[in-house]
Amino acid sequence: MESREQTLLNAKRKIRRIAASLQIPDYIAEAAGEWFRLALTLNFVQGRRSNNVLATCLYVACRKEKTHHMLIDFSSRLQISVYSLGATFLKMVKALHITSLPLADPSLFIQHFAEKLDFRDKNTKVVKDAVKLAHRMSADWIHEGRRPAGIAGACVLLAARMNNFRRTHAEIVAVAHVGEETLQRRLNEFKRTRAAELTVKSFRENEKEIESSNPPSYDKNRAKEKKISKALETDGSLKDFTGLTKEQAQNILDNLPKEEQEKQIILNTILTDMSLTKESLTQEMERILNIKKTKLKQSLYETPYELSSQEESDLDKIWRLNWPKNLVKNLPKTEEMLQKVSSEVELNSDDDDDIVLESKLTEAEIQIKERIWTGLNHDFLVEQERKRLKQEADELTGNTSAQPRKKRQRSVIPPELKGEFSGVELDADGNPTSAKDAAMIYFSKTPVSKKLNYENLTGLF
Repeated sequence: MESREQTLLNAKRKIRRIAASLQIPDYIAEAAGEWFRLALTLNFVQGRRSNNVLATCLYVACRKEKTHHMLIDFSSRLQISVYSLGATFLKMVKALHITSLPLADPSLFIQHFAEKLDFRDKNTKVVKDAVKLAHRMSADWIHEGRRPAGIAGACVLLAARMNNFRRTHAEIVAVAHVGEETLQRRLNEFKRTRAAELTVKSFRENEKEIESSNPPSYDKNRAKEKKISKALETDGSLKDFTGLTKEQAQNILDNLPKEEQEKQIILNTILTDMSLTKESLTQEMERILNIKKTKLKQSLYETPYELSSQEESDLDKIWRLNWPKNLVKNLPKTEEMLQKVSSEVELNSDDDDDIVLESKLTEAEIQIKERIWTGLNHDFLVEQERKRLKQEADELTGNTSAQPRKKRQRSVIPPELKGEFSGVELDADGNPTSAKDAAMIYFSKTPVSKKLNYENLTGLF
């Protein structure tokens, strides 16, 4: 059996063992074995740990069949880093050109999480509510860009509370393998949607009629822009309280935000306690505020229409002006790009590189280098040529005396047992007829320790 076939058989056996420990069906394990065969053919296995490649092949097969298994399940079972496993998975997808890998749906993990949390006779009802919540989160853009395990864990937690089951965050974290902060963020994002304002009964009855909410990132960026705009509108100039009474100064401070109040108090304290004039302090404050406002304006997003400073009343023109310029209908797809890639191995793929071209030797340089190497290794080459000619001459003349003799296999039977096991009787099939004969054959084939008491062994027969 060739080495490649032996490697493939060992890999399939290990894949079946991993699949059995994670309760993965046999047909998925067979598919993972074929993925490993493809990886072995493309030399992807070389230089990588076998457990990482085996787990990655099994994970790809599970993703194809849309099972509930995650990378962290393989990581915890094989006791390897999940980041290392994820890096191997990404490299394998790129090397094997796996383009039709389906995205992990949070609904795949809900049933698995619910079974681990033990909802008893209400397990089906909890799962049904959790699936509705997952569809609602997908409609509200919460699913986009998030780990499916975190979405599924938040849905199971909400569904458990809807059915009067008290499940803590720690229990969900232990089952979903996500951080408690991540779980709380998903809950906070769902809290800001329109579906969160409904009662349990109305949500179950009118789940499909609820209007979709804005994506969480959209609301977050709009709130950030409002904060920046408010900061740009505030006047950060110094308000001098030297000629005012305490009541007048307090009235001015009451009309300012809390941060601005603290800043004005500090500035007036500096102005009274230090030898600085109001003009110099105001000038320095204006310089700092201008720098700060410039940075805030740069961080504030503006559309191309706003940057062009044009006044247009036609909405179609404004829409065309704000249309992204990098969206082209005829952009090539991934499948089309992969078809252009040649499957043949290019041994000299770097011949057009400038460094490679500069490193190449000319014919004259090759001859000089060959002469130098031959001169340095002259004695070795002569000795090898002499041995080759002598061997050919011996084969022609039939002289085989120079060949090395084979070592005689010494009997490993201890001298204490040679007298007792002098002859061995075998039957027609070549098997020993007694225990004594079997022991004789065993001692003749197997090395025996010198620390045994052979006098007691002879007494056994």
